[in-house]
Amino acid sequence: MSTEDAKAYLSSREVPRLFECLMTGLMFHRPKDHIQYLIDCLEKVKTKSQAEITWNMFVEVRSTKTPLPPIDNGKRPPTRERPSTTETAIVTHTTNPLPPIGSNGLPNVPAIFIIGGPGSGKSSHAEQVAAKHPGWVSINLGQLLLAEIKNRSTDEKWKAVKDLVVNGELAPEEVTLELLHDILKHNTQAEGFIIQGFPRDMEQAKEFEKKISKVDAVLLLDCEENNLIDKFQRQDKSRNEKDISANTFARRIATFKEKTLPVLKYFDDAGKLFVVNGDKSEEEVQEELSYLFDTLISNLENGRIPTPPKGPRPTSTKMMARRLVTPPCTPPENSQHQTLKWPTVTYIPPPEIKVKDEGRLSHLPQAPVIFLAGGPGSGKGTQCAKVTARYHDIIHLSMGDILRKEITERGTVDDKWAMVTKLLREGDMAPVDITEELLINFMKQFPDARAFLVEGYPRDALQYENFNRNIGGHSYTILLDCDDQYLHARLVLRGDSGSERIDDNIPAIEKKLAFFAKHTLPLLKAIDDEHKLIVIDGDRDEAEVFYDIVKVIDYSLYGLQLDQEPNNKDLINVPVIFVLGGPGSGKGTQCANIVKKYGFTHLSSGDLLRDEVASGSERGKQLTEIMEKGDLVPLDIVLALMKDAMKVYAGVSKGFLIDGYPREKEQGIRFEQEVASAKFVLCFNVSDETMTKRLKDRAQYSGRVDDNDETIKKRLKTFHDVTQPVIDLYNSNGKLKMIDAEGTTDEVFEMVDKVFEEEKIPPSKDCFGKVVFVVGGPGSGKGTQCDLIVQKYGYTHLSSGDLLRAEVQSGSERGKQLTEIMQKGELVSLDTVLQLLKEAMLKKVVSSKGFLIDGYPRELEQGVRFEQEICAPQFVLYFDVSDETMTKRLLGRAETSGRADDNAETIKQRLVTFHDVTTPVIDYYTKQQKVVQVSAEKGKDEVFVEVQKVFDEVEANEAALKSSKVIFVIGGPGSGKGTQCANIVKDYGFCHLSSGDLLRDEVKSGSERGKRLNAIMEKGDLVPLEEVLQLMKNAMVSNLTKTNCFLVDGYPRELEQGLKFEKEVAPCTNVLYFDVSDETMTSRLLERGKSSGRVDDNEVTIKKRLQTFHNQTKPVIDYYKRFGKVCQISAESGIDEVYVEVKKFMETKQW
Repeated sequence: MSTEDAKAYLSSREVPRLFECLMTGLMFHRPKDHIQYLIDCLEKVKTKSQAEITWNMFVEVRSTKTPLPPIDNGKRPPTRERPSTTETAIVTHTTNPLPPIGSNGLPNVPAIFIIGGPGSGKSSHAEQVAAKHPGWVSINLGQLLLAEIKNRSTDEKWKAVKDLVVNGELAPEEVTLELLHDILKHNTQAEGFIIQGFPRDMEQAKEFEKKISKVDAVLLLDCEENNLIDKFQRQDKSRNEKDISANTFARRIATFKEKTLPVLKYFDDAGKLFVVNGDKSEEEVQEELSYLFDTLISNLENGRIPTPPKGPRPTSTKMMARRLVTPPCTPPENSQHQTLKWPTVTYIPPPEIKVKDEGRLSHLPQAPVIFLAGGPGSGKGTQCAKVTARYHDIIHLSMGDILRKEITERGTVDDKWAMVTKLLREGDMAPVDITEELLINFMKQFPDARAFLVEGYPRDALQYENFNRNIGGHSYTILLDCDDQYLHARLVLRGDSGSERIDDNIPAIEKKLAFFAKHTLPLLKAIDDEHKLIVIDGDRDEAEVFYDIVKVIDYSLYGLQLDQEPNNKDLINVPVIFVLGGPGSGKGTQCANIVKKYGFTHLSSGDLLRDEVASGSERGKQLTEIMEKGDLVPLDIVLALMKDAMKVYAGVSKGFLIDGYPREKEQGIRFEQEVASAKFVLCFNVSDETMTKRLKDRAQYSGRVDDNDETIKKRLKTFHDVTQPVIDLYNSNGKLKMIDAEGTTDEVFEMVDKVFEEEKIPPSKDCFGKVVFVVGGPGSGKGTQCDLIVQKYGYTHLSSGDLLRAEVQSGSERGKQLTEIMQKGELVSLDTVLQLLKEAMLKKVVSSKGFLIDGYPRELEQGVRFEQEICAPQFVLYFDVSDETMTKRLLGRAETSGRADDNAETIKQRLVTFHDVTTPVIDYYTKQQKVVQVSAEKGKDEVFVEVQKVFDEVEANEAALKSSKVIFVIGGPGSGKGTQCANIVKDYGFCHLSSGDLLRDEVKSGSERGKRLNAIMEKGDLVPLEEVLQLMKNAMVSNLTKTNCFLVDGYPRELEQGLKFEKEVAPCTNVLYFDVSDETMTSRLLERGKSSGRVDDNEVTIKKRLQTFHNQTKPVIDYYKRFGKVCQISAESGIDEVYVEVKKFMETKQW
């Protein structure tokens, strides 16, 4: 055999590489039984393919990585607990431990690590810090290793170490520890050690602590990965010879992320990690690092930095997040399959996205679009299936599945799809126009989707730009970030399992992997630069990955945080709306309109702060101190105030308007995390010119010092600077509702109305205010009087006949239906009439002072239905005219009107019909004491004089009630509040009202209302709140001539009663709360039971009554405490002692 034959034989069987890997392993491990070691290695090699034999296959410590666990902020809800996992134990070498510092002459001084990614400048910074502190020794482990490698270049062991280091791998632990031990041992006089370039993995950290010393502190130079890469590339261009290659640098970054980041988490949990922003200028980094270093060493205890208590500490998470450089790897050792060729790791800059996202095109469904990205084999499809199983209103769009479905259905007969089939089979992309068309058609099938989860798209910048151009509205992208070895294992297993996918073949997979690395990863970096990328570690168990995806979706779509455990159950179903707008945008006016029409509660952080200060509470005193110092009120306090206020109103409010909030991003995020999710954000968009003009106009009468040109300009700039990030945040998650507020108040509110309608938020049933039914026969002059009332009192005049005619003339579908009905001579249904009235009232509810419903109800059912479906009338204005007068007027009108029904016979029939249908209506409302009868026999001016008396009296009574002094008297059964009320009436001249007494008196009176109330109570039903309020209001009005001070006893029993009373009767001045223990109340009631004969004075019933009292009354007390209106008096002692405290309170007020 010739020499050439021998070389060919050895080369074809990769024998040189085999010997290289055996010798490297032998030099690395130096086993005692080298023969057995080589035999074991050869046994392992027998199962490998030639491509799997590498020079360092026997020196790798581990090939898998330990992903960082998420940092938990609190216990997760039981239904969403993170699945348990079994963590891989850290591999350690079994070498003899070195003696710890101090036991063999090593100095007992602080050891501080400085850690940073490759190119972070840790070496120069460590040297500078050491130079500023005499006695401190800077140890650069990387330089020590290089020097040792150079000095021992002939040593086989150090040759192996050199190969590892040059290729970006870690040197063996025993080598690094030995070097560190030697350098420490030779510096016994050192004041401390600054060690940089170490530890690089958990094993080194553990071994250092175990064998050398405790770690006093770890300083992290925290840099963005792209900044490290940019710095490397600049240095690479500036030097003649390359110190390291681009691939080696990429591997070092990958090693840092894979092995060093868990070290940082370990020291962070121990309270020893301190983070410095490494992206600043060198001077700024050095200044911050020096300050931190000086602070740490200024408080030494026994020569060492004291160990802090255990617990999580806030640190920067920039480098904790996994970035977009894919680390190189070898296939798993146990793989028996054909090996994929992996793309070389190189840095490719992100593409410039020339077509920007301007939002969703109007003709497409408006649900948020979420891209789910990841390399081939990252498990995107599995996770999408899990997501759609959990969220039934999220639609999954898999571009790959859609294409494969089209191919299956169309086959290769169609030339276009034959071409697409060929492209996919070879691992190439389908044409952009085809994927885009498919995506649009698919989205149109689901107009009511909550969100679209798009998998496998876009794959490159061209697709992304086309999406922006023709669809738009990308919310964010979730990246399942996986190492190549995990993708390899999954793809090969999928291929071997008999997958029928046309692109599950080795050449196609290799091409897809290369495409992903070359095109998709740079695109994802560009998306990251748009702040729309969320990276999730995809190398973990499916359930672990899904947990994090759910966390992202829950927060982005619903404002839910899995880590939070809020006590906000009362707020879950109450809509919350943030209201944004610059100064002069009119948001305050619009908020008032929303409150009136939709019954929302309007909250302003400024008002809440002022109310809290005024209440005199402990928190109020704290706020006073803060503001007197000129400090900003902490966000925690503002959030607590809002949360407390919302919880008070939650049971009775239709929703919350949070005015002028959030003013910055953090406020919005914290609010949704800690209080409640915002349903949407109303942003009133007005140009600076318009806002400036409005503010200047206001300045003419406002007297506000900040309404001048210079101040206005600054306020507008501040508004834009702080609010734009907030607008971007809520625009990205689909919650932003932009309102063009350039027009009039009514025009703007029309747009607000549309938003509320789209969000399916109905108007409040209590929004209509004062409603007056106007009843009178034909010719009674009620139309004329309505016009005069409108002119003087600002009411809105509505006539069902006019509304029907207007609807017919509009040409609407409903108008056409009405025309057909009337042409057939049929009656228009009551449902239609009521709907027309309700719609007309809702249009005017914000601007109107009240409604005159003319000629309505014409029959009793109309009135009852109106009360049930719209609201009850305040009163009925009945114009009483004799038939003779009405006949005379109608015949006189006939001379000029030309109306066919103005003749004697028809008039007579009309009057008979009027009396027949209207008399029951008048009788019904007379029994409710709601009919106000005005004689309309005289001329219109004389009649209007009488009408004015009615409306003036109503307004005067309302004004008197609003200015009256009302004390709610609250106390449990047996608290003695009735006795104390009698004393107050005697000494202070108050009028004592008890809802129970009023009901009983009304029943005893034998009135129609009394009979109706008696029937309700005999059935065991609750008396409607409206009836109780009307009785109270009537009683107060009848006593206004004697006093304007009222004690309302035993009321309100729940918060809704109090709020309704204040809205419809009079504001509450104060609340007297007689506080007594359950034991005392029980004792008093049992004693009373011996002589009262009351069946409810027994122990079991008393216990239930007390429980009911506490449950209902606590929200009432909490609510009025917020406004400083509650006077709480202990009523444990005797009547006289308690009254002494009552008098103290009464003497502090002006009654």
